[in-house]
Amino acid sequence: MVHRDGPADIASSDRLSRDQPVPAIADGGLTQRTTSTGRMTMTFAKLAAGTAIGLAALSGAAQAEQYNANHFFAERHSMVRGPYVDFAKRVAEATNGEVEFRVFSGGSLLPPASSLQGLRDGVAQVSYHAGTYTPSELPVANLVGNMAFYNTDPMVMAFASTEFGLTNEAALAEWDENGIVYGGGYSTSEYVMMCNQPVETLEDVAGKRLRMAGGAWSRFAEHVGAIPVSIPSSEMYTGLDTGSLDCAVAAADALDSFSLKDVVTDLNTIAIGNYYAGFGWGYNEAFWAGLTPETRRVLFDEMAYDLARHRVEFDSDVDVAVEAAQAAGMKIHEPDQALRDALAEFVVADEAVLIENAAERGVENPEAILADYKRIIDRWAEMLDGVDRTDVDTLAALAKSEIYDPLNAETYGLD
Repeated sequence: MVHRDGPADIASSDRLSRDQPVPAIADGGLTQRTTSTGRMTMTFAKLAAGTAIGLAALSGAAQAEQYNANHFFAERHSMVRGPYVDFAKRVAEATNGEVEFRVFSGGSLLPPASSLQGLRDGVAQVSYHAGTYTPSELPVANLVGNMAFYNTDPMVMAFASTEFGLTNEAALAEWDENGIVYGGGYSTSEYVMMCNQPVETLEDVAGKRLRMAGGAWSRFAEHVGAIPVSIPSSEMYTGLDTGSLDCAVAAADALDSFSLKDVVTDLNTIAIGNYYAGFGWGYNEAFWAGLTPETRRVLFDEMAYDLARHRVEFDSDVDVAVEAAQAAGMKIHEPDQALRDALAEFVVADEAVLIENAAERGVENPEAILADYKRIIDRWAEMLDGVDRTDVDTLAALAKSEIYDPLNAETYGLD
């Protein structure tokens, strides 16, 4: 059985930033305002019936309005169907219809690179965002996100990244600077190599073109003599099919969710980190400020539940996808010792690079930030030791009691 892994991930580019344009919005309702920090943001009129993209008003307390929830993965993906589609239904029920989210998936509202800006500007009131797209805006999130090799247990990393994002002072300051309220994290399953030819040993990897998620993943490819290729997950199939890629490094549910089973012949189980940079739920500041403490508590509880359920479903999707691909003829290889050793060497050496990159992007005392993050990771590794990883209710109860219940719903996310 392959290492448990999840959906394919996210492409990277250091050139993408908050200056990326937000796509045009249908039919007016647009006003502009300047915040105390000088940022120009946009607020939009209440969702209009029959409008393809109606935008919710942000005025005071929530009043039976429909708000926009944004994700760039397809609705059938585990990162969307529970944490967004079912989440929206449960929030509407728990708030007696006072907060209703209309879920836009597959990038139909905002493309991946614009999700942070679109959330800040009120195009969406809640959104997923992959931090690799905005390294300049989120240097702290990318610092810890590139710690993907320290512990590759997806459950541990989902819970640890969430606690860090909600409690670390540097992280909280970064969310606030970007005009959003951090709601919670996530983690893909472990990344593996899915290839169109046998790749088993360190010697096999040399010279191969590997689709990577940027950052530490690309540096690892270079460390083992491979060629990193940064492309969106949506382009992995074409790359493998045409031969412009030799392997896609992503979570193995991509065999199904991105149909890679049709072009992948061999899978190497080496665990090349997992992805969790950015946020699973981020909220527009004006929207969050307009909620009652009781409604914020509802959101806390529902995020705790889906933090757990998503991890269970993600890993289940991986197992199903791998088993189906094997039945269709895909071969699974364990890495040779030389490849394992090369990965271990890289993990030790790359921490200094993480610190240097963070310092160049203006992060103060990155060593202390990483030390705090490691503390939180180790805490969750201990707490989750022996816990049934298929028991959603038990896992959700842990997330609720250890992460969300200590938050003050009256003050969290407010200046």
